[in-house]
Amino acid sequence: MILYTNLKIKLLISFIIIFTTAFFLITNEQTIIAETEESNPPYKFKPSPDAKRFWDIGPITTSGYTEQPKEHYYIILGEKLHIETNVERTPLSNFFLVPQYHWWQSTDGITWTDVNKKTNGNSSLDFIPTTIGKTYYQLRTSYVLSHVYTGSIFYSKVATVDVEREPVSAKEVKVHTRADYLFNIDSNITRGTTFAYSSPTPFNATESTKWSVDKPDLATINEDGRIFANTKGKSGIVKVTGTISNKDDTVVSDSKEITIGNGLVDRTAHEGKKARFEIQGLNNDTRDDESGDITINWYKQVDSQHMKLVKSETNLASNDAFYETQKLRLEDDNSKYYAEIVVKQAKGNNSVLIGPATLNVLPPNDPKVEISATITNGTFDTSNTENQLNDVTNGDWINYSIDLYNNSQRDVHDSYVTLPLHLDTQIESIKIGSTEIDNSDYSLSTNEKNQILRINLNNLDMHQEKTLFIATTVKNINDRESFDSQIDFHGLDPDSDEYTSQGNRLNINYINNQLTASIKDLHFEPITLFNHNNLKYRISANNDPNEVISIDDQRRKRRPLKLFLKQESDFENKDNKSIKLPADLRYYDGDSFTSLTNKTLINETTYGQIFNSIKWHKDQGPLLHINNSNPIPGNYSSKLTWQFEDSVT
Repeated sequence: MILYTNLKIKLLISFIIIFTTAFFLITNEQTIIAETEESNPPYKFKPSPDAKRFWDIGPITTSGYTEQPKEHYYIILGEKLHIETNVERTPLSNFFLVPQYHWWQSTDGITWTDVNKKTNGNSSLDFIPTTIGKTYYQLRTSYVLSHVYTGSIFYSKVATVDVEREPVSAKEVKVHTRADYLFNIDSNITRGTTFAYSSPTPFNATESTKWSVDKPDLATINEDGRIFANTKGKSGIVKVTGTISNKDDTVVSDSKEITIGNGLVDRTAHEGKKARFEIQGLNNDTRDDESGDITINWYKQVDSQHMKLVKSETNLASNDAFYETQKLRLEDDNSKYYAEIVVKQAKGNNSVLIGPATLNVLPPNDPKVEISATITNGTFDTSNTENQLNDVTNGDWINYSIDLYNNSQRDVHDSYVTLPLHLDTQIESIKIGSTEIDNSDYSLSTNEKNQILRINLNNLDMHQEKTLFIATTVKNINDRESFDSQIDFHGLDPDSDEYTSQGNRLNINYINNQLTASIKDLHFEPITLFNHNNLKYRISANNDPNEVISIDDQRRKRRPLKLFLKQESDFENKDNKSIKLPADLRYYDGDSFTSLTNKTLINETTYGQIFNSIKWHKDQGPLLHINNSNPIPGNYSSKLTWQFEDSVT
């Protein structure tokens, strides 16, 4: 249990009464977050989540809008406005249901009416505004069966249309696309279309963007900016151009390049190395963890009639969509590889074969030392990978495994490796192979940032392999820190020229395994002498988005915690303790409140949950309630207790 006491609240009353709290700080750091909340346009229906694709390039995994209305449209009175949308559904959807479209409009964001029947009923909205001002539009897309049965319903984001009397010219424009890679395959599994959109400066430019591409044999684009890749297997780079022609005869434009391909790229690698084939256009930021209905099979072409399955992956939530070969031989030159994406659907499976990609194998370079390094935490092995350790703290046993392979026809002599280590990291043992080396075979040097471990290897002959095992203990970690390192190999080739090789990046994220908090002073609105029976709110600096209690939870095992707050005594006059202030603190949670003279629960966490910093909206949290009596001017104080307790649940 963590207990913070001797926390005082001071109140000075004169013609204007100001309420201030002063707390002892638990740490020397305080964090102030100053952000401006974005205002969202009003809506009739809460917008549905956007559609999700398998890694942004494959089949739809969550139904929804793939193209939303723009947030803002700026147009001149009397000119035609076009709003485009698009909904796509997962392969498991009921495709006997057909879409119905209904547009709503509002001029005040409160009262919504149907859009005129002449323009309603389509996924897009085309009309000519007749009045100056702002109007909101929202689309409902329903999937129905003969007006008898309604299935899924999707609500678009709200489009805000500002109709201007005079044109506003664009000074410049930036072109963007939803995707940078499209497949030249006729398949409903892979992404073959995307949308281009423009961002003019100023943002309220009133002219629309005209779209074009430089290679229509690779891709085409319509007036809405929708790009369609060819389905004839043609690959290349396409330049997408957006042009705005202003009423004052000035023209601005911008371009962006996208790639059209079969999903794989040819690879070139040297003998003795591995080649890696990846499905192009993947976006890990949009990866859907629920991808168990999708399988990727990798094939190597054996001859003109047969292919060999070399890898199959179904649970892709924690794996990348790639295939890595074994160490290459010269006879692997000109091999061809394919990837098959298989999607489980309502009636059987659907699949598409992408590729091929050609492998070109080159002779090995001389010399060539390949380094593979991994790290493990022998004390705590949760949420770690071979190259990254998380939540490492004092006393942990960190092990490095390093594999060195001279993949060349030339020896390397007088060789050694270096490895950066965190300051105060303690070496426990070092082995080359199964033999522990003497202290004389390694050394440690220190700079301001880290230690450098050097291990002597002597010779590394051609095609020789050596393995190193380094056992260390973590010391003196005082705060959260990320530490990167790489193994460097150094030596001399047969001509006594220096040779170096660098291994893969290793990352250790340290924590101090503690929870610390920093409490800010509370300031309230001024109080006049004749304020009776009302509330005084905190000033804006003590309200959301600013934190009142900044908490840094670096605990590795996060047990459930509860935070309580209690007002321990009445407000007493500094000069005469018998004089009490007719006021008390209340804790507001929603529409209800609790007197802080009682021990009050402020926040609690469950097992494994981070204890977040505390902040409140203006009308929530501790508020000062003024009673009916007139306060006597003076300084008042009351003791508050903030208390962290282990939770049973």
